[in-house]
Amino acid sequence: MNPEILSAAIAGVVSLLVSSLIAAWMQRKKLISDYDIALRSERLKEYRKLWELTELLGWYGNHAVTPEIATKLLSDFDHWYFKNGGGLLLSDLSVFEFEALLLALKKYDGDSNKIRTQATRLRAALAYDIGGRNLPLLRRRPRAHELERNARIRIAGQGIKQSESAANSPRADE
Repeated sequence: MNPEILSAAIAGVVSLLVSSLIAAWMQRKKLISDYDIALRSERLKEYRKLWELTELLGWYGNHAVTPEIATKLLSDFDHWYFKNGGGLLLSDLSVFEFEALLLALKKYDGDSNKIRTQATRLRAALAYDIGGRNLPLLRRRPRAHELERNARIRIAGQGIKQSESAANSPRADE
């Protein structure tokens, strides 16, 4: 067999293989992108409803949190999670913060700062999920700086808890 024909045939097969791999890779990227767009769109609709439910737990405004309001919010969150199906769309981070807020509401002891802090964490996680707060639009897994930011949010929340407990405990110098 002529070496020129053989090399042309090999080049053709390699070219076909490479172009097939590139086409498959591009199709996969498009599917991931389409899924991400659809998921963010659905999350945006449901997260707006959840965001609105946390209005009474905001730091601004004069919303008193009473045991009755905490019980009502538990019911409202339960309805959003199960009946509206919003719970299906929560990311791992958001479901963690959502459950922590539910636990804080269940254990409400009259200190609304604990609940407000947890509601703030939930809203931050929701904003993160939909790409708010200037995060990249397409990502498959959190990047190191995003994980560090989440850790700082948690540490800041723990600092608030520690300062609250310090303020409520008797001082050694008194």
